[in-house]
Amino acid sequence: MGHEAEFSPQDLDGAIGAFNEAGFVILKGAVPSADLDTIEAELAAAQDRLIEGKLDDRYGTELLDEPGVTFEGEAFRHYVINCTELSAKALSVAQSPLLKAFANKLYDTDDAWLNDYARFGVVYQDARTDEGSKYSRIGWHADFNSDENSAAWPGFAFTIHIDPTSPANGFLRVVPGSHKIDTHKDDIGSWAFDHVQGEVPVFAERGDIILHDYRLWHAAARGTADGLSGRRRHVRGSWYAGERYDKDHGIGEFYKNAAR
Repeated sequence: MGHEAEFSPQDLDGAIGAFNEAGFVILKGAVPSADLDTIEAELAAAQDRLIEGKLDDRYGTELLDEPGVTFEGEAFRHYVINCTELSAKALSVAQSPLLKAFANKLYDTDDAWLNDYARFGVVYQDARTDEGSKYSRIGWHADFNSDENSAAWPGFAFTIHIDPTSPANGFLRVVPGSHKIDTHKDDIGSWAFDHVQGEVPVFAERGDIILHDYRLWHAAARGTADGLSGRRRHVRGSWYAGERYDKDHGIGEFYKNAAR
């Protein structure tokens, strides 16, 4: 994707204008390298503990991580959910003044909120291409599809990139402007990994944050490289401007129409 989607974290007005038009933007270099190093270390350690069965079940989910996941023949987990409870630095970035300011400006409110406790909370994702992998790509969907009756909407997703993205390790696919089109969730899901007219690739560098609208059609391409060279790691969550989830909401409604 061209530079028209890329903005400095200091240019929130420009970013919001582009976001409203296209449904997504990239905040370039938004997370300092030292913070990324800490997040990477804390969440890799949490992932290891989850694989070893040393973490509570609330940090893993078979709704996202299908049973039987392996990597290079060993048990593996692609997702650590509620990860901001396990990494103080991930929490500080997810609830940063930058993202709060973006949310409040976007929705013209002073009460936008980070969901770091309900559904899956903030999620650490580790995509790898391997024979046993269950998460190397994701089919077409909009986040709104997963719970269309939720009173929490509107909202946007943020993705904090630990690894830069490329054809080798996979990348985001989006249809700019699709957040303005009313399409049934099963119609979007039926496209699976097909080419969609108007789609564009979106590449990110380490430390970039991609923001996308809750109605934007998006997918993730499978990387061409197997093994660790095809690894794609990021931290993903959502900010909302609607009603807050109850503290005991749990996973709640989750319609999974995105192909894996």
